Amino acid sequence: MILNALNGNIIICASNGKIRLQATDIELIAVGEGGSKGNIRLDATENISTSSKSFKINSVNSLSFNSPSNMEIAANGVLTLYGSVIRGVTDACAVKDSKNRNQQKQKKFNK
Repeated sequence: MILNALNGNIIICASNGKIRLQATDIELIAVGEGGSKGNIRLDATENISTSSKSFKINSVNSLSFNSPSNMEIAANGVLTLYGSVIRGVTDACAVKDSKNRNQQKQKKFNK
């Protein structure tokens, strides 16, 4: 089956049910130009979860994980963290700024 909309949107809605895509492989590809097109947005009011063997993210320019509450990173095997420069910021610099001027970052992330 091929579903094609030359202009406009395609909306699949299940107001009181689930939408399930099942196949050998599923590819989500967004193609667009400029900063406002070519994006994939994934939102959930509760949870986004996976139980896959592997979860890989590769980013060309930047990658950001943000949480207004708690964040946990755990590895029962080996956890490798690498950065050409690693800068750690804690709430301690809110009282007395560090030599790297991290007080600005502390204020940014605690709005």
